[in-house]
Amino acid sequence: MDYLAKLEEELRNIPSDSIIFLETTAEKFLDVSLAAIKLLSNRNDSGIIVSANRPYKNLMDFYKKNDIDVSKMFILDCISKNQFDTHNGGNVVFLENASALTDISLQLDERIKIINGKKFLFIDSITTMLIHNEPHIFARFVHSILTKMRLYGTGGLIISLEEKTNREVKAEIAQLCDKVIKI
Repeated sequence: MDYLAKLEEELRNIPSDSIIFLETTAEKFLDVSLAAIKLLSNRNDSGIIVSANRPYKNLMDFYKKNDIDVSKMFILDCISKNQFDTHNGGNVVFLENASALTDISLQLDERIKIINGKKFLFIDSITTMLIHNEPHIFARFVHSILTKMRLYGTGGLIISLEEKTNREVKAEIAQLCDKVIKI
């Protein structure tokens, strides 16, 4: 299935500063995520990606292989720091782990403020982040992030596994988003 075409159709009349909650299955997750990044990078000047699923190097190689302009991306890598010899710089910051919500929030706030032009935020998996965080604390974190996005006119997409994400957290996030899409 052409997930990019499906997302383009769903978002055709949606402003680029909208916040989208995207639910998908584990089988489609990688393809749907890739389609979302392609769409967001085509619609915006730059983007911030919170990666809780793939390490920075793997993510960059994957994007390059799929013709995504990685010079437009800034990555908050929530998984590599304890696994590899990592150094912040360029277009990446390595965070302690996916439970470092304060650090993630501070980095997002800083990046959203300094990036000019139309920008987006992509959170690659709230499902993964919920493994590392208490649901009520994570819901507050997402609420704070989405509020900052609105204040700075930043659009974005949050992706989740349809059946594996805490129902209350999904409901909380969905009510704060402009559109919910299931693919």
